[in-house]
Amino acid sequence: MENVSQNLVFSLESDEEVSWNKLIQQIIEGNVVPVIGEEILADGDSNLHEVILQQLAQQLAEKLGITNAVDSFTELAFSVGKNISLHSVINGIEPQLSRFKPSKSLADLLATKQFPFVITTSFTPMVENVMGELWGKNNIKVKVFSNNPSINDDIKDVADLSKPTVYYMFGRIGGNDDRYVLTDNNLLAFVSSWLSNGPRNLCNALKGKYLLILGNTYSDWLFRFILYSIRGTKTGEGMLVYNTLDQSLINFLERMDITYKHNTDEAVNQIVTRLSKKLKEYEASAKFKTPQDNTDVFISYSRSDVAIAEALYANLTAQGKRVWYDQHNITAGGRFMEEIHRAIRTTKYFIPILSSNIEREKNEPHVYRDEWETAIEFSKNFGRTFIIPLAEKGFDFYKAKLPERMQEHNAVTYTTEKGVDEAVSRIIKIMNED
Repeated sequence: MENVSQNLVFSLESDEEVSWNKLIQQIIEGNVVPVIGEEILADGDSNLHEVILQQLAQQLAEKLGITNAVDSFTELAFSVGKNISLHSVINGIEPQLSRFKPSKSLADLLATKQFPFVITTSFTPMVENVMGELWGKNNIKVKVFSNNPSINDDIKDVADLSKPTVYYMFGRIGGNDDRYVLTDNNLLAFVSSWLSNGPRNLCNALKGKYLLILGNTYSDWLFRFILYSIRGTKTGEGMLVYNTLDQSLINFLERMDITYKHNTDEAVNQIVTRLSKKLKEYEASAKFKTPQDNTDVFISYSRSDVAIAEALYANLTAQGKRVWYDQHNITAGGRFMEEIHRAIRTTKYFIPILSSNIEREKNEPHVYRDEWETAIEFSKNFGRTFIIPLAEKGFDFYKAKLPERMQEHNAVTYTTEKGVDEAVSRIIKIMNED
């Protein structure tokens, strides 16, 4: 199965319907990573960071006699002076943050369970709390970039993007001073550290994903930094949603072919509504049926090889085999990657289709490569054949950058779609010999 990773060019407001349809399809494909900021976190109209700032400013004003109004954590830090650590003060209120309820937009978006990997630019644990309630607190991973190269977290590879995870891009409350972003100086230090010691595996994995940037109130120049550090020079691979967009940022987004929206609540409502509708359409058309565990065969393939996958599926089912094939076995509204991993762990045989398309896609992150890794890990202690590659004649295992353990398996070859019949006979023979 393929995770689309072509250079995705999403048009601007004039082609809104096309833009929405492409985004929703990418979500269903498991190809979207949200980057969530403070504007969308808490219930009510207020920005959560602004609420915390004003409450702290009031408390400290009473204790220290500060009379000047403050509009940022930077101003508050300057007002309290060097003898008081603003980070330490805020660390002390962490337990109180639980009284804030998540916004409806945040809760509704994550409740779709289509976004296992979420990045947050906030130092508060709001996203982490919502993810914990949805997936189970012990089932989510928490990773933090904390401006300290010796302890900064990274992912292992693109497969980690399918695991329930919250990644704090600018640190998390509770750390030592300067280990999360409050002031302008903190922000500059994090930017410098990200560029020199950033999570390289994460940035590389995100290059093949669609970024959905919601409710980040950072300025134009910081958004450009975030986009460039993750994307490089690629364009048209994200949607930015701010409640306020200045003209300079709009001009930048238009040059980059990035879709943008002006209202976070409205945009999230569109995503949730359209996603639900699309999944119901799939269900009504019977494209998605009840997923099967304990099947005889799991077919793993690139969407470019759908004709071969269909032929393989038809031949195997004609032989009486129960086959897991994503065109028939992903549920509407189901946990996309979770169902795939479970299906691989409960099937008897795993058949990856290896073709010239795999060679062409060797540098692109695709879901089928995650499937390979799951199958390889699962089969380590097997005393029999589990992986049976179906390879196009002339396929080069090395040029296609297959994992070493995949290269160890003897492949059944085919030449054309019609030649799959003969290949299936050999596959059935292998199964019968085990």
